[in-house]
Amino acid sequence: MNSNVDILVVDDDKVVQKIVKRSLESEGITVRSALNGEDGLAKAYNSTPDIILLDVEMPGLSGYEVCHQLRENPRTSNVPVVFISSHSSLRERMQGYEAGADDYLVKPFDPEHLMAKIRVLIKYLEQKASLEKQYKLAEKAALAAMAGTSELGVAMDFMTKIFSYNSYETLAQGFFLATGKFGLNCCLLIVDEGGSYWFATDGNISPLEKEMIEMAEKETRIIDFGSRTIVNYPGICLLVRNMPIEDMERYGRTKDILPVFLQGMEAKIHALQTELALMQQSEDLLRSFGRIRTDLYYLAKTLMTNQEDSAKVMHQMIRDLNLDLLRMALDDDQEKYLLNRIESAIEEAAKRIDASPFIANSLSNVFLNLKTVTRKQRILVETFIARHTAGPAEEVVIEDDNIELF
Repeated sequence: MNSNVDILVVDDDKVVQKIVKRSLESEGITVRSALNGEDGLAKAYNSTPDIILLDVEMPGLSGYEVCHQLRENPRTSNVPVVFISSHSSLRERMQGYEAGADDYLVKPFDPEHLMAKIRVLIKYLEQKASLEKQYKLAEKAALAAMAGTSELGVAMDFMTKIFSYNSYETLAQGFFLATGKFGLNCCLLIVDEGGSYWFATDGNISPLEKEMIEMAEKETRIIDFGSRTIVNYPGICLLVRNMPIEDMERYGRTKDILPVFLQGMEAKIHALQTELALMQQSEDLLRSFGRIRTDLYYLAKTLMTNQEDSAKVMHQMIRDLNLDLLRMALDDDQEKYLLNRIESAIEEAAKRIDASPFIANSLSNVFLNLKTVTRKQRILVETFIARHTAGPAEEVVIEDDNIELF
């Protein structure tokens, strides 16, 4: 047993104190004692023990309260605590666990049972110390590696900023800014349905460079020739003009990190293409809504004009019939009968075709809904345009918003 282990026993029962002390000191373990919670806290804070054996029921502070305070203090927050109690129910064990205990020992207990638990905790402490040592060594190595190179930091910074770029031009500028920190001089090709877009660190691309990039085998991810390297990704191709072949360690790190850059750029290019397609679709919808609104306006106006004209025609027909009946020299009863029948039929027909209020209400509702959708769609288009243009967005021309149907 490790003789450097220091155990603090906090228990108001002196018999238990003697049993624990006799059992542990025979194994070469240092044992300190406290008869109440206040004294136990003071001794634990004064000299942090490796393990604390803590009675649950004591005068003054209970074991639960003592354990809670131990866990709140940074000096003792990680010290293993074993509760000693005469109660062994699940409820008491759960209370001990909630208070922060690591193990539970039921009175009365055999010295062998006590030693078994102590051995388990000592092994746990040794493993914990070993893991902490390994962690510190690994952390030190990682910090040393990061301190020796800034490549990872540059890549992380670029990936953090990549989704703030709103065009191929700003994306390429951000990429060249990042690769410039590596001392790299690059050419970049981005291809989409709209065509090919060329960019270079210094703004100049020779015809031969364009030919090499376009002819490079697209199935091959990385092509090396001299101090040049071509990296292929779907929709994007990179030519590095000055790979650091004089420093093979740096050369290897550069080749490892370039695909990281291009993977991020590939994702951003897809996002830009999607946004541009949505913007075009929104512009088309906006124009369609404008045409529909205009057509509905003139449709409603035509329907109402036709209804008015039909009513005028009917009224004129009644007047003409009156004149015609006078020429026919009919009896008064016959004339009156025919006029009543004709007038009733015309009035009934007029009622059936005169749907002006219904048409007005229906078309007004449709028109207002289209007006609302158009306004929202225009806001969406203007937002897209603002993101993809350096200057002010051009307004999409549609029919006047202030058209009133009625």
